[in-house]
Amino acid sequence: MARWMWVWVLAALAPLSGCQMGRFLAYFLAPRETTVDPEFEGLPGKTVAVIVYADKRVQYEHPNFTLTLSSAVAGELGKNVSKVKVVDPRRVVRYQDDHIYWDEMDKTALGNAFGADYVLFVSVVTFTTREPGSLNLYRGRIHAELSIYDTAKAERGARIWRAEDLKVLYPEHTPTGELRESDSAIRDSTERTFADRLAKKFYKHKVPTE
Repeated sequence: MARWMWVWVLAALAPLSGCQMGRFLAYFLAPRETTVDPEFEGLPGKTVAVIVYADKRVQYEHPNFTLTLSSAVAGELGKNVSKVKVVDPRRVVRYQDDHIYWDEMDKTALGNAFGADYVLFVSVVTFTTREPGSLNLYRGRIHAELSIYDTAKAERGARIWRAEDLKVLYPEHTPTGELRESDSAIRDSTERTFADRLAKKFYKHKVPTE
């Protein structure tokens, strides 16, 4: 806090009793938060299939990536969105494995295969766990395109929500060395961070104000 601000605070506290001073300080020093409304409010009470698309290179370098990422997203939705029912991600991934051309299907038909009201489609553009150009520095990155499709509508008009691309870095400010965190730990934390930020688009939550 700037020096002049402390001078103002001390001057304001001077005439107060001990109890009043305590209440003032508690209010003044308490962390400030603001409430953020959901970007899309239609998930409560619905059945949702979380479907992750990642290219073959990502899946080769990071086995089971579509399952672990969709499971993380499903978990966050289930915890925080009222009365939402999320299709078991294992069921979705089995379907993807059994239908090699699933990604060419209409999103409406794809969602109806799971009895879902909505498809939350996560198209992964980038996923890495290492800092670009480095062999021993870890930093998770996910860049994904996000859409929701209403399975009751024809494919042409089925997309009812599209967000700005979601980009996540973990750790956010600087990469970490090989001896401190393993590739698997970075991957797990990156996926969880992504899932948390994605799920927050669908329920009211608080964020710190600056």
